[in-house]
Amino acid sequence: MESPAVLSEAEREQRLSKWSVSSGVDLTRLDAGQRAVVVAALTFLGFVGGLLALRRLVAYLLAHCGMGLSSAVIGAVVGTTDRAVRKGRQYPPREFWQRLRKARRGHPPPKLRPEHVGLVAKFLSEHKRCSVVELLGFIDKSFGVTLERHTLRRFLERYGLGCLREEAVVGTPLFSAARPMEARSH
Repeated sequence: MESPAVLSEAEREQRLSKWSVSSGVDLTRLDAGQRAVVVAALTFLGFVGGLLALRRLVAYLLAHCGMGLSSAVIGAVVGTTDRAVRKGRQYPPREFWQRLRKARRGHPPPKLRPEHVGLVAKFLSEHKRCSVVELLGFIDKSFGVTLERHTLRRFLERYGLGCLREEAVVGTPLFSAARPMEARSH
């Protein structure tokens, strides 16, 4: 993979004006130094493509490079919102680096993990008439995890632990009766 070719001044101005039209950024508000930094960032981001970690790094560098670029301009350069730039700007370098290394997409990992299922099942089997508050207290005391009721409900459903309640177990056959199968039509 080769680095981007050296651009002439006319090519840089053309690229900058094209970006300005597509992003809606007013170029008259940027001085010559800011325009040069924006062109360099756009060229680099065009080279790295969709690597999210490098895009976040460029946003952080632009936010702290001393050029006075606004969050809206930085957001337009890297393809994010100005709110995301403002939020990322507040972190000191060490914390930003840690967040960048441990970045994850989507939902955060669940607080209760599969290895907790056995202890929760044991508690439910020993305390068949326990309330939701008692179960939440047990989880908080045992694992140091504070949950909300709906999160607990999803956990119990995911691992089939709702059936351990006494009223759900009493009178339920171990196996359901086999249903007769109809003959297939040919």
